[in-house]
Amino acid sequence: MKRRKDVAQIKKDIAWNTKELFAQKGYAATSMEEICTVNNRSKGSIYYHFKSKEELFMYLIKLSYEEWIASWHAKEEQYTTSIEKLYGLADHYVDDMENPLHNAINEFVSGQSISAEMMEEMLAIIRIPYTTCKNIIIQGMEQRELKKQNPDDLMYIINSLLNGLSTLYYELEFTEIRRLYRAGIATILSGIQNTYEKN
Repeated sequence: MKRRKDVAQIKKDIAWNTKELFAQKGYAATSMEEICTVNNRSKGSIYYHFKSKEELFMYLIKLSYEEWIASWHAKEEQYTTSIEKLYGLADHYVDDMENPLHNAINEFVSGQSISAEMMEEMLAIIRIPYTTCKNIIIQGMEQRELKKQNPDDLMYIINSLLNGLSTLYYELEFTEIRRLYRAGIATILSGIQNTYEKN
């Protein structure tokens, strides 16, 4: 049991050690030799834990998404209503744009020819925030802050808005991006928020 934990920790250490390297150089320009150097490990040692650079990067993306969720849960406690949480979630998406891996992840997703199995794994990682958004929506309906409708539909619409606006990273300043994210949430809320007072 202890051996299994050690292996899991080593994998995490290797992934986090390469984070800055991928962030600085991008996915394609980062070599296995450089990965070995920053980890002070041989190629054989790296390949023991990861079959390829692609698998290592996918694992790092998964860890980053898990970190994103943990960070959101820490922030979520400061919000009371589902309306506040939706605005908070929008801000959280904007904050994540400053993640040093942002560009490398975009490069990897758009530039890689990956297997169907790898694509399914990538989609599973990308879906991690879906549950967070859906839970906020369900809470809003239960507390009568939001109109009753299909929570899955709303979850897809809100996630599409939040992910779609991320392309503004290349065009606008963060203050303007944050304003547009919050304006997007306000626009959606104008159609789904209950305007009558709760009993």
